[in-house]
Amino acid sequence: MSHALAAPACPVTARGLRAEARRLPADLRIPMPPRGRRLVLRRAEPWWQEALRWSVIGLTASWLAGEVTLALMGL
Repeated sequence: MSHALAAPACPVTARGLRAEARRLPADLRIPMPPRGRRLVLRRAEPWWQEALRWSVIGLTASWLAGEVTLALMGL
């Protein structure tokens, strides 16, 4: 694979890593993480509420799949 770019497996210094990163094309580089703080807009719900919500979603999906099957069978 002569067209593949290779980065060193273990650069000795951070300076060597930055020099190697500059040689990579911009579309192949991993972007730096954003420096801003993440805002928590809502509190996490209790475990039992989340379990109840997912069980209702599963029950609804199962019921809907049954109804679609019956409609396709013409019953």
